[in-house]
Amino acid sequence: MARDWYNAHAEGYDALIAGRKWMRIHHQVTWERTIQPYIPKDRDARILDAGGGTGRWTIPLARLGYRVVLADISERMLGVAKQKLDREGLLPRVEVVATDLANMGEFGDKCFDFTLCEGGPISFCSNPPRAIRELVRVTREDAFIVASVDNLYRRVLRMVRTGRIDQAQRLHEGRWLTLAYPRYQFTPSELVERFREAGCQIIKLMGKNILPQMVDRSLLDDPRVYDAILRLELQCCEEPHMAGMGGQIAIVAKKAGVP
Repeated sequence: MARDWYNAHAEGYDALIAGRKWMRIHHQVTWERTIQPYIPKDRDARILDAGGGTGRWTIPLARLGYRVVLADISERMLGVAKQKLDREGLLPRVEVVATDLANMGEFGDKCFDFTLCEGGPISFCSNPPRAIRELVRVTREDAFIVASVDNLYRRVLRMVRTGRIDQAQRLHEGRWLTLAYPRYQFTPSELVERFREAGCQIIKLMGKNILPQMVDRSLLDDPRVYDAILRLELQCCEEPHMAGMGGQIAIVAKKAGVP
């Protein structure tokens, strides 16, 4: 299960991610295209970072003055986050909660002014549709929810290109991919449908990690290549037809208000 894997790898997780230059592109696209434009103007807003792990997004949000609840299923990932927050003097602004995205009973209805679920946690949990409903439930009306999930089409394409046709067919039919732990693979249309069913208006749908997965990643060691790929990714990621080409699908949804 995902909890076991992240507990086992918590201490070295940040170093693992830091060694992947393509993840730097992923993070910059995430911040510039799906977080920064939608975070509340009121710095006293309460933000949920669901599936936030070691605090990749909690820390910059707390630095900006927001009150953040960092929630994750892995106690050890949260332990690493606490150490980082403590070093920066940010713990007073952050509540750390161990919870399952599909059952966030610790939180009441409509208690967050902005909800973030980045990096694919919805895909990693045991019941992705229920996790989406929970994210919407705890978000106040007219507030934004930003999330990203694993992309079925990118996985299927990769399997076909490497000759794993039967495996691609099984994945397309069943949607669950087991690597270190089971991961549910969404299509763009399914992700939109799930958020609409939960009572949201769709503001943005986009692909992430589109171009970095198409190049030899060793090329990103060249600063000129890295900068060029980053610029192209930022230019392409919001094109509607590119949503199904990324390693992940990102969505910005707005919870509907009372009519």
